[in-house]
Amino acid sequence: MRFEVLLVLILATWRCTSLLVWEDGPFEMFAHIRRILGVGYDANNRAYGRNWFAKGVICPSCASVWFGALWAVAVWLWADAWWVALPLAISAGAIVVERWNHG
Repeated sequence: MRFEVLLVLILATWRCTSLLVWEDGPFEMFAHIRRILGVGYDANNRAYGRNWFAKGVICPSCASVWFGALWAVAVWLWADAWWVALPLAISAGAIVVERWNHG
C-alpha cells in the first residue's frame, strides 16, 4: 500500500472516530446516534455506556479500531475506496493545522 493511501486512511479513521466519540455534528446527528446506541451522560456531562456497544462508542481507542477495520475492508473490496476517505482526511488535516496554529 502506498504511503499516501495509508495516510489518508489513518486521517479518515481519526476523523470518523472524532465525529462519533466527541462531536455533536449538524442537527446534533452524532449526539443522537450516540443516544440510540446507548450512551448516557452523568450530572457532570461525562459520557458512560449503558451496554457493551455504547462503551466502545465512547472510547476513542475502541472506536478507532472499528473504523480502521471498516476502511481496511473497504479498500480490500475496492482498491479505490480510499478516495471516499479523502474528504474526511482533508477535514482531519485542516483540524490538525487549526489546532497547531491556535494551540
